[in-house]
Amino acid sequence: MIARRQFLIGAGLLAGGAGRLVPGVPGNDDLHFDVSRNGSHIGTHMVRFSRQGDVLTVNIDAEFRVGFGPITFFRYHHSGIETWKAGQFVSLHTRTDDNGAQRQVSAVRQANGILIRGSDVPDRLALPDTLPLTHWAIAAMSAPVFNPETGKELAEQARHLGASTVSLADGKQIPATRFALTGEAQITDWYDESRVWAALQAQAKDGSVINYKRIA
Repeated sequence: MIARRQFLIGAGLLAGGAGRLVPGVPGNDDLHFDVSRNGSHIGTHMVRFSRQGDVLTVNIDAEFRVGFGPITFFRYHHSGIETWKAGQFVSLHTRTDDNGAQRQVSAVRQANGILIRGSDVPDRLALPDTLPLTHWAIAAMSAPVFNPETGKELAEQARHLGASTVSLADGKQIPATRFALTGEAQITDWYDESRVWAALQAQAKDGSVINYKRIA
């Protein structure tokens, strides 16, 4: 289980007026990342936010293609919808095409926890503070998490590595806070001074390095 770091859940996450907790939502309600593999562009990852009262809806769409010229070796498409209410995670529904392997996941808050159903895992009731590791919400760095593609519980350990800088897609360097996730996956996430997701680096199953850089 990821260690608690309650100092993160503070003033830096409050936005949008009326005292609503909006965990990592950018001012323009849109996050767009250029995604590369070993330095070569392979696709995009987009996160779009919409708000109605204290309900936040998050639409996620990621699409990658690895190939040579017209020949495709690997194709991936992941889409999902998250719902939050008054700063609390409520539900997630995803569909994934992982190079032909089809998966679906749903996670819905119940009175006593989060009911998670996935194509590859048995139904289970997770702890009430469990979050999907969709990366945009910095709160996931201090909570139990599950894989939004498979529904599997993740035993990642999150380490707060402190202040640093990170490059955006246009090459601009910005101040950022860095977190390392270690366990089944090796992932580093960066969040800007407004606690908005700025970049990601991960090692893929084949050993290649995946980089996300936010398009400013």
